[in-house]
Amino acid sequence: MSSGLFSSASTWQVSSSTNAICSETPTSDTDAIIIIRGFNVTLDVNYAVAKDGSIRIENSGSLIGGADLILGDGTGSQAATQLIIEPGGTLRVAQLTVDKATIMVDNPLSATRPTTLTTDCNLVLINSFITDNSQTFINGSIDLTKGGSNNTLCGTGSVRIIGCVFGGNGAVRKMANNCASSLVTTVCSQQQKPAGCPGPVSNNNANEAACDVLVGTCAPLPVELILFTATTTARQTVVLHWVTASEKNSHSFVVERSADGKVFRSLGTLAAAGSTQARTTYDLTDEQPLSGISYYRLRQVDLDGTTTYSPVRNVKRGLASGEGLAVYPGRSAQEWVVSTALPAEILAQGPAVVRVIDALGRLHQVPCPADASQAGQWALDLRSLPTGIYIVRLITAAGSFSQRIAQ
Repeated sequence: MSSGLFSSASTWQVSSSTNAICSETPTSDTDAIIIIRGFNVTLDVNYAVAKDGSIRIENSGSLIGGADLILGDGTGSQAATQLIIEPGGTLRVAQLTVDKATIMVDNPLSATRPTTLTTDCNLVLINSFITDNSQTFINGSIDLTKGGSNNTLCGTGSVRIIGCVFGGNGAVRKMANNCASSLVTTVCSQQQKPAGCPGPVSNNNANEAACDVLVGTCAPLPVELILFTATTTARQTVVLHWVTASEKNSHSFVVERSADGKVFRSLGTLAAAGSTQARTTYDLTDEQPLSGISYYRLRQVDLDGTTTYSPVRNVKRGLASGEGLAVYPGRSAQEWVVSTALPAEILAQGPAVVRVIDALGRLHQVPCPADASQAGQWALDLRSLPTGIYIVRLITAAGSFSQRIAQ
């Protein structure tokens, strides 16, 4: 996600549908409404959500990246600007600043996977209302120095902090006193100031700069799996990709495959990181996936032999590269039809992205609305581009397909 085409009051959706994104991205520091529905989005630049804007992560979607997220601009009401992570959703950013906004981390007992909010550095709370009914992991510190008494943290979940709580003695307890019901079940800190993370935003006295004593102590975490995906490629292989936020006494990961989603057999094994609080990424490729639908899961094995399983992911083998894309002239000059014969099951795994690249390798943002009457088809409008040679590229869960056109 980076600054781009969207202006005030826009809605930006990433969902498991056949609508193409056409390289559009929401503009930072506006009231854009962002909906991430069952898809994984990378935050690669710092992004700010202004008053009346919101981010909603639905259907086990995720927003993960190494950039900062700023929620709220200090104006309006807390309820006007929102971050909502629905059951099974994942948010992980470098640093999260909340300035007059509301956060909901939701996770009912019926959810099949935890909802998580994670920061790799600090959580800066200036004026916030947070309801945590699941799991929040702060791999930096919580900074309350600019508004400790104006923050509320409630719910039935837990908050784990690697670093400190800055803001003066009893800052966390002040948040608890603001709750209408009760503080989150567990708030604990290892009180280890993380290297590379900034100190308190406001540091006017010794109390603000000191590590507060918190409620509870942090027990060692088990393996925290924050992402597991299975994606087909243009070569008809399947790439299994997973990410852990932390590991404790982890021995190995076994990738298992099934033809029916019931009987699984081992496909491959990767050694685990052992014990670490660092984010760890793993990849394994199924070079010969089953015909039709393949089901995959992870079996995580601890040093003592204890095993746990991930959620199941499934993919269906797509078409060969030559069958994946057709681009041909439309009804009028400089209008083209982009079409794919990929099955609906493949398109449903993630939004198709249509990109137009010129002979110099430059990416052009052009209109390409989906055809409401024909799944897997878009109208590409090149009237804003000069005559020349272009590459039309369609990026899907089955891989990337390209075709050269001249207009």
